[in-house]
This record gives sequence, C-alpha cells and structure tokens, in this order.
Amino acid sequence: MAKTPDTKASSEQKPPIYLLDSMAFIFRAYHAMQRQRPMSTRSGIPTAATYVFVNMINKLRKDFSPHYLAAVYDLSGPVFRDERAREMKSVKKFNIKTQQFEEIDYLGYKANRTEMPADLAQQLPFIRRALEAFRIPILSYEGFEADDVIGTLSCKLSALGHKVYVVSSDKDMMQLVNEDVLILNPTKDNLILDSAGVEAALGVLPERVIDVMALRGDSIDNIPGAPGIGDKGSVELIQQFGTVEAALDRADEVKRKTYRESLQNNRDNILLSKELVTIHTGVPIEYELDDMLTQAPDNAACRELFSELEFTTLLKELAPSTSNAPLTYNLQPTPEQIAALLADARSIDLSGRVNGLTVAVFEDARALAEEVATDLSTEQETEPEPPPSQSMSLFETPEPKSPEPKVSTGASVFQIGLTTSADFAIVVSLHAPGLREALEDPTLPKHAHDLKAVLRALEPHRIDLAGVRDDVMLYSYLVNPTHGSHTLPDVTARFTDRALSPASKTPTESEIANLLPEAANAIHRLSGTLRSQIESAHLTHIYETMDLPLVSVLLRMEQAGVRIDSAVLGEMSSRLAVDIDNLAERIYADSGHRFNINSPKQLGEVLFNKMLLPKPMKYGKGKVVSTAQDVLEELAEHHAVPALVLEYRQLAKLKSTYIDSLPQLTDSLGRVHTTFNQVGTATGRLSSTNPNLQNIPVRTALGREIRAAFIPAPGNVLMSADYSQIELRLMAHFSQDPLLLDAYRTGKDIHTLTASEVFGVDAATMDKETRARAKAVNFGIVYGISPFGLAAQLNIDQKTAKTYIETYFDRYKGVQRFIEETLETVRRDQSVKTHFGRIRPIPDIQSRNPNMRGFAERTAINTPLQGTAADLIKLAMLKIDQIIRDRRLKSQMTLQVHDELLFDVVPEEVQELQELVKQEMEHVAEFSIPIVADVGVGPNWRDIK
Repeated sequence: MAKTPDTKASSEQKPPIYLLDSMAFIFRAYHAMQRQRPMSTRSGIPTAATYVFVNMINKLRKDFSPHYLAAVYDLSGPVFRDERAREMKSVKKFNIKTQQFEEIDYLGYKANRTEMPADLAQQLPFIRRALEAFRIPILSYEGFEADDVIGTLSCKLSALGHKVYVVSSDKDMMQLVNEDVLILNPTKDNLILDSAGVEAALGVLPERVIDVMALRGDSIDNIPGAPGIGDKGSVELIQQFGTVEAALDRADEVKRKTYRESLQNNRDNILLSKELVTIHTGVPIEYELDDMLTQAPDNAACRELFSELEFTTLLKELAPSTSNAPLTYNLQPTPEQIAALLADARSIDLSGRVNGLTVAVFEDARALAEEVATDLSTEQETEPEPPPSQSMSLFETPEPKSPEPKVSTGASVFQIGLTTSADFAIVVSLHAPGLREALEDPTLPKHAHDLKAVLRALEPHRIDLAGVRDDVMLYSYLVNPTHGSHTLPDVTARFTDRALSPASKTPTESEIANLLPEAANAIHRLSGTLRSQIESAHLTHIYETMDLPLVSVLLRMEQAGVRIDSAVLGEMSSRLAVDIDNLAERIYADSGHRFNINSPKQLGEVLFNKMLLPKPMKYGKGKVVSTAQDVLEELAEHHAVPALVLEYRQLAKLKSTYIDSLPQLTDSLGRVHTTFNQVGTATGRLSSTNPNLQNIPVRTALGREIRAAFIPAPGNVLMSADYSQIELRLMAHFSQDPLLLDAYRTGKDIHTLTASEVFGVDAATMDKETRARAKAVNFGIVYGISPFGLAAQLNIDQKTAKTYIETYFDRYKGVQRFIEETLETVRRDQSVKTHFGRIRPIPDIQSRNPNMRGFAERTAINTPLQGTAADLIKLAMLKIDQIIRDRRLKSQMTLQVHDELLFDVVPEEVQELQELVKQEMEHVAEFSIPIVADVGVGPNWRDIK
C-alpha cells in the first residue's frame, strides 16, 4: 500500500492512465454533503454534489498531473446482468428474530434501488458539463456497466505497458487490483491500494474479492449472496476454503449451523451471485488512447458553468480571464473632464442613437468589497443571499485600513463611476457639476446593473434617476433564467473575457475607487452584448413592458413594508418554547436516551444503532444513514419517536425562522421590509429574501397563526387578492380541453368534476376526502407527476396511481394532447415559452439519463403554466400600481406571494380598491376562460374574508 503513485514514466515505462469511476464519486459527493448546510444557487439549484465533484477532479489533476485521464459513466437501460438475474426466481432471507430462513420472491438485479434523489438528478447535467469543460473524455457503452468498462480498459491498457489507476471508492473495484492496476481513492488522502492494501482492508487478496462478495451479497444491487453469513462470515469462509465453490463443496465441514445451512440450501443463488459481482474484463469496446490525453480546460466553458452555479472560488482559480488588459481610469477628474464625458454621453453614434451614460455606484463599500471578495476569492460557497445592492447603488466610504486621506470631510462620501466606453472611466462625487441633471434627464439613456438597487440608493439623496434603458442584470436573466447568479461579477465572467478585480474585506479608498470604474466598464460592455441577445431572442417586449417597469413597483412595495404585531409572535414564542421542551422530553422518554435532537448524527445513532429501527437505503453505491424528512415519515408509521422528531423539527423551524426572527427585523414603525428578487427563479416568479415572506405556511394551524401577526397600519385594514386556481385555468386555456373549458365557463367545481370523471363518484354523495384526492390529481398533472409521486402523495400503490393518471387523460384528452405537443416542441427547440413569450431553456429534455429527462419533461409541462401565471400577476401589479398613483390613493400594495397580492388599505378606499384590483387582475390579459381573483379584507392576514 502506497500513498502516492509514480506519475512520471521512465524511458522504459509508459505514462500511467487514470480511469474515473464517475457515478461512484457523484453519489459519494452527494452523500458527503448531506450533513452539511445545503448548497444551492440563489435561484435554488442544488450544487453541493457538483461542487465536491469538481473539486475532486481539480485535486486529482493538481496532485497527479495525469498524462491520460478518462471518466467512465453508466448508461441507462438494461445490462447483461439483468438477463442472468432473471434465472433467480426466489431467494432466502435469514430472519434474525426467528433464526429461520424465509423464502421470498426475487425482484431482479438492482430492483430495490430507490429513485434517484431529485436534488441529485438536477446536478447530473452540470457534472457532465464540468467534465466537458475540463476536456475529460466520457466513456460509456450500451449494455455494460461502468465497472465492466473500467475492468476491460484496465486489462487492455495494463497489457500495453501502462500502469492503470482506477480512481474509485467502490470496494467492487478491489477485484481488479494487480501489479499494474491499483485503486486510487482521492477521498482518503489519495490512498493507493495495491494487493497488500486490499488484503488489509478486506481480509483477502484481490483474486478472492469476488468470492467474499458472492457470499456477502450486495443489498444496493439486490444481489442476495448467502443469507445469514454476512461480512465477517464471508471473509472467514473464504480464508478457510479459498473459493466459493470450495466452500459449497465442503459445506458439511462448516461448524456454525447458520453458515452451513446457508451454503447447503442456496448453492445456485450463491454461484449466480458470484457471476453478478464479477467485473467483466472482456467487454467488446472500442477506444482511442489518444482521446484520453489530458488537455487544458476550456476556460470559456468553465467560466460559464462556474458563474451559472455561483462557484466563485472555482471561477477565480480554474477559469481566469484571458484578457485583462489594463483599463484607463481617472479618479480625480477636473470639471472640464467631467463635462466632456457627459457631452460624449449625449452624442449621437453612427446608428443615430444617443451614446448614453453607463453608471456604477455602490451603496456600502464594505458590503461591496465582501461581495466581490466572496465571489472571487477562496471563501466557501454556500447559499448566498443577494446583496442589498450591486453595481449602481450608492456607497458610503468606510474607514480605510491605511492612513490615506478621505476625499472630503463629513460623515460619508458618495462617489459614482461613469463611462461612455469600454476602456475608460472616471470616478466623481455625487455633487459633481452637471451630474444630477444628467442622471435625471429622461432623454439621456443610462446603462446599469440592478436598477432597483440604484433607485433605492439614490432616493434618500433626492436624485430621481430617469432614462435607464439597459439593466444588464435583467438582460442576463431574460437570456437564460436557469443561470443561478446574475450578480455583476458573475455576469461579467459569463459574457465577457474579463473578470472584476477582487477586493479585500477592509478596502482602502484607492481599492474602492478602482472598483467603480471597473464596474462601469463591465456594465458598458455588457449592455450592448446582452441587448443584442435580447433582441435576437424577441424578448425586448418582455423587458420593456414587464421586467424593467416592474422595478420601481417592487421598490415602492419594499419601502412600504408589512407591519408585524410583535406581541402576537412573542406570545407564540413563549408557548412554542414550552411545547418544544415537552416534545424533547417525550422523545427522550420514548427512545430511552438523552441526546441532541438537532444533531442528525446523534439522532441517527439513537434511531438506528440503539433503537434498532430499520436503516434507510439511499440510491447509489454505499450505505448512508439519513434522518431526512422522508426517512422519518416512513419510520413514523412504525414508531412514535420519528413522528415526535418531525413535530419537534417543524415547531423549532417555525420558531427560529419566523416567530423569533420577524420582530427583530422590524423598523421603528413595526414594519418588515423584504427584498423582492426578479432574477431568483427559473420560472419567472418573484422570490423574497431578507426576510423571505413568501414561504410562510398557510395550510397548518401554526402557519395561519403566524399570519395573524401580519397587520395593517393603525386604523387600516389588510386586503388580499388571490388568483383562484390560476394554473388549472391556464391548463384549460392551453389545452382547450372541452371538459375543462366548460367547467370554468359555467362555474363548476373542477375538483368535484375530476373526482366524478376519474373516481366515478357521484358529486351529490362526494365527501371532502374524495375531493381532496381529486385535487391532488389535478395539481399533480399540472406538475407532471409520475405514478410513483402520486402514489406517495395519496398513500396508494403505484398501480392504482397509474390507473388514476390514465383515466384522467382518457377523460381530459385535450390535456394529454397539450402535454404531448409541448414535449414535442421542447425536444425540438430545447426551450419552452410562457403565453407572453418568456423563454426557459430546457437542455436536459434530450438527456439519456431517465431521471434528468423526466425532470426536464415535468419542467416543460409546468413552466408554461407557472411562468404565465407569474407574468400575469406582474402585469396586474403594474396596472394596479399605476392606477393607485394616478388616483393618488393612500392605500399601498405591500406584498406579493406568487398568486396573491396584499394591500394596506385606508377604510374609505376599501370598496374602490377592491373593485379596481379585482378588475385589473381578472382582465389585464384575456384568455379563453374567465380568470378569477378572490378579494377580501380583514384585521390581519389570517382573518381576511
């Protein structure tokens, strides 16, 4: 056993070859992060497995500088082992309690694998893109598993004189080890396993590994092995007899009764198990060794991927800019130089358009420096909240870390970066002559990034910015809403060949001043590039009529805020603290142990090792003990403790996330001010952060009680306007299904109708439970639900769920036609559109991975519905806001929660606002069925009627 391989070939030795067991490491990367804080982009794309996998690849390249490197993948579809496994009709299982062997049906090779976790399936295309960006060849062959491909290549390449390193953490690979084939495990400090290492780890030499595994079996791959023998017994028997065949032939010599009877009664299954665990080394594959030659990464592809996934450390380390020619800055321009630049901004270019002014401002220099440093330094990527402002927000100069002089005296100094070109910029004070007039001139086009942050920053200084034509953040989002980040550093890295300079967390004034012109230059370059892409994609109308004008509406809502009754939450907090303590004591009593319930590790130890509850089996190579919600829900059917833990977690989360946090976030008027993010989701929906007010539960009693703490200003009432079944109504419009159209045109209850059509239940005798099941079917279809998903949701078997779905499509033929036509279009275009023309790329629609393809298909079906609903409420918000301002009403629109709007209304305006809001929400766009908005008022959010 060695720690590091010889990576340099002598004159007589050929260069070593590294074969990466890709899926093994993908699963390992995924499960390795389960105990950590979840990693995802701002838009919610999970990234943990991708991040770990990419870092592992990077470490491998750094540590060993491989001359040859290839990644081996499994393909979906049947493999030769499936055919052999069909010969096994039944298997015996040893029951520890009864000490008896029980015969059960054998379901097939890998039949008991659960569905791949959705948050891992989402990451597979990103991991594949990472390998392609690193220019690492991907090898896969239909009908054969990655293990067999690796085994075959190992034999062929070692026979040619190459030492082969199988990069894997899978014990199955130990059978391949010989003098020229070694196992390299980068997750174990680059542990190298030779024959001695295999013997030390497993108790037998490599050539006997398959014998041990044949007896041991593999629960992940559903290889039964010899029941009742286990890990320890399998090693003992092979050490005693040498091979499986010898152990079977001499079974009567085995002293332990369980082992002896297992060998005597399961000969055929054990021999077949040996076949199934044996890696084949004679797969008929074709390959070119030169294709495995290590190449330099594709920097452009790396930049695009790492920016999209917000891997800013990797962006700096692995995808540096290829063009960082110095820019020309003037940090202390004269009045004449400022006037000259503003005059150039007003000049006419060759196309007859006004040149325009690019503006970059930062609201808080320290926060900016931390944002840039986090984006471009070695800080750990977690789940960043969007900064309160980006490029175009005012900044307050901090105390410098060096004795450099301040620009002027006073509590704060405000500066702004300006440019009219891509290679020159100036930094000026907000008080510079002519600047206010230029910023407020609506005829002078402006280019910015994150306009809302700019408006928020300039408003206290009574600068009414006007004429903004280009917001490159909104442009970037429209070009591809699936990108995880649209911050200025990330957009710059993605669309240009220049990255913003990193800044220290305690910047000097010279560092601050240098950030501004760099940002201005970046915005200037991006504005032209992205505007052209928007025009080419026919998205200009979305930008000009929806996304850009919505900025000022959202800013007014953020500034208005929502009033919180801290006393209500305080009483809830005290009560929940007692409830949580009582739950903890019940958990301790029922489990027989005191432990940290909030620790997944300690909880798992109690549940699985002390209480001996059945351990969950996660999809993939390797066992992972999980205490995730789905695991506890399954265990809760059999024991009280998991159910109590679920209740404990729910109360603790509500208490910490909302009940205790919201009062701490109120201003002097008791109002909470969220930040609406226009670029945070792939569907076009708005998201809410700092705090997130869109995820407050509504279906639970506690969630509704929290909503009781949302109150109007003194003397006012709250008003809610909520679209009724908007996505189902849009399904009726898109599908033109006669039953759905008739239901919504005549006012029938759609869930009652579906219960009648699908379940065959008469509407007159229908109970609430049946209607609720029909509701799950209706909304499940909208989200492209599978029989597996519907079965889990309704707690029924998959066969019944499949029948429900088939019956639904038989009754609602228009829906099935819409789904089929949508998928056909998406497969052709690799994207899907909303009713208004917003585009969402769906590249995985052609994926050979069934999990990824299935997720893409569900996304393709739902996006036109959810995305259109998101666009619709944005248009309604624009119209309602305009009318409120035109009529000079005192009431305010304060919150948007997807399909619902919340208003703080003065009593004398209640009727007027109810009528105008209902009118605009229902008629801002016309469809083939009526759009309905339910409007009500109340003393708090919970009690609105």
